Amino acid sequence: MDLLADSHRIDLWCTYISEIRKDSLWPRYDALLSGEERARQARFRFAADQRRFLVTRALVRTVLSRYAAVRPQDWCFCAGPHGRPAISAPSPVPALEFNISHSSDLVMLGITSGRALGIDAESFEAREADIDGLDRYFAPQESAALLALPPAARRRRFFELWTLKESYIKARGLGLAIALDAFRFELTGERGLALHMRPQLGDSPRGWRLWQLEPRCGYLAAVCAARGEEASPRIAVREVVPLAFDSIVDIAPSRETC
Repeated sequence: MDLLADSHRIDLWCTYISEIRKDSLWPRYDALLSGEERARQARFRFAADQRRFLVTRALVRTVLSRYAAVRPQDWCFCAGPHGRPAISAPSPVPALEFNISHSSDLVMLGITSGRALGIDAESFEAREADIDGLDRYFAPQESAALLALPPAARRRRFFELWTLKESYIKARGLGLAIALDAFRFELTGERGLALHMRPQLGDSPRGWRLWQLEPRCGYLAAVCAARGEEASPRIAVREVVPLAFDSIVDIAPSRETC
């Protein structure tokens, strides 16, 4: 334990799988898994997916132990009714809130305390944007704003909007039980970001803070956190190879709500 989680900071831990180059690390990661996690890993058909699962679990377990005096192999997890993972035991003080996302080579873990948290990361250069199927993802105003852009800018905007929507859904912990057209994001200027909601969603934009950032070239990430009474929390980004090293990287959000 060498870090303290609190409501004034949100830590983002980024692991790039291709940068895990020491063969000796893989059996150490495997030794951290529970029996249930090992069974889940075996259900993946492809070796790359098995490896991503192993890195994700090793990242979660080792990073959580940076904030609490708990051995990485001793954490126990459960899934909420919509599949969101949470700590079931032990119960660290202060309580830890975490969320996970991965895309292509990147696995990202968000950590904070005292507020609901959702994160999403996407490799927008490695994935195609479903421009022909916008109505499946976005509110009409979002689709119209995206299509008003020059064609060359649409792929990035698609993933800017999608990561923001995913981060809010994950922060709520309700999965796709939330209708995707019941809330929308408005991106204005170089840094403007606003959240709008329909009344039937039973929520208020004033209850949330959101940030968007680019952890590395070709990747977009969004963070959604419940808004408390204190000042806006600081986003801190670290790059890490579990059980090897980590370093703080200077990445400022490209957009954020007021």
